[in-house]
Parts: sequence; structure tokens; C-alpha cells
Amino acid sequence: MKVNIGCGNKKIDGFIGVDKFLCDGADIICDIENEELPFQDGTVEYILLDNVIEHINDIPRLFIELTRIAKDGCLIKIITPHYSSYASWNDPTHFHHLSYFSFDYFARKEVSHYIQSVIEIKEKKLSFPGGVFGLIGRFFFKISAVFYEKKFSFLFRASTVTVVLKIKKAID
Repeated sequence: MKVNIGCGNKKIDGFIGVDKFLCDGADIICDIENEELPFQDGTVEYILLDNVIEHINDIPRLFIELTRIAKDGCLIKIITPHYSSYASWNDPTHFHHLSYFSFDYFARKEVSHYIQSVIEIKEKKLSFPGGVFGLIGRFFFKISAVFYEKKFSFLFRASTVTVVLKIKKAID
């Protein structure tokens, strides 16, 4: 089973759309901040959160719920505005402004005990807009992602962070 959480009006073939509001893409209405997702434990093989996580007040609690419904080996794809992006700050419903490194926290073994799973980062990507400033941002990011975020991210702004996580249910 594949789930698109916070689907809005984006209906994706092969995915069950879940949203807080009645909308074109939603097959299930669920407020993921205040309710459990209506899926049994360990039944979901792929979870998509496309421009959703920045709207969630309690991200660690969300991860506990995502790992609850995830099968062993489930992939979670998260797409969110980078904190330096105008889109991150333009929307007053955003609780969080996330970086290229924000999801590394959940891949640390020492936090696996409270989410009851080990999370492995399979892929991370930072996108930049076009033009000269985007090229310069890519250049500094390619030299060092840490250096870019610490020194240059608000001068040469990124646009989107995409991360793919893999869930391992058994904790070693």
C-alpha cells in the first residue's frame, strides 16, 4: 500500500490520498496532528509527504506514527521548502523551516528507541532555482553542504529539500 499524506488536490495513481480537509485528492480525511492514521501497524510500503511536514507542529510524534504504519523496508519521501527559500517563509501555516540536514536527526541510532525503528537516509537532494544565483548556490553547496548552509544559504537561496528515508523495524 502507498500513501500520500497531505495530498491536497493531487491525486496520484496507486496512492491512497490522506488529508485533513475534504479535497480532490483525499480518499481518507484524517488530521494527522490529532488522530492516528487509519492504517494497521506495518502495512504501508511507501509514504509521500509533499510539502506537508513543514505544517506539522510535532515532527517527532509524526515520525512515531509513520514508523508505526510502515512495513519493514518502507520508503518515506519528504519534499519541503529549504529554510532559505522564500516559499518557506511566505506561508504563515509553516511551523518549521527545515534544512538539508534536518532529517539526519532521525537517522541517528540513539533516537531509534523512541520511534521504535531505525531510519536510514537513502537519498538527499537540495534543489536551487535557475539563474546566476542558483548556480553560485550549487557551487558552494557542492564544495561543502555544511559550509553552504552556515555561510551562504541566505545569499544564494535554495528552493527545495527532498529526502528519501528507509524504515528498518528491528532495532539492533
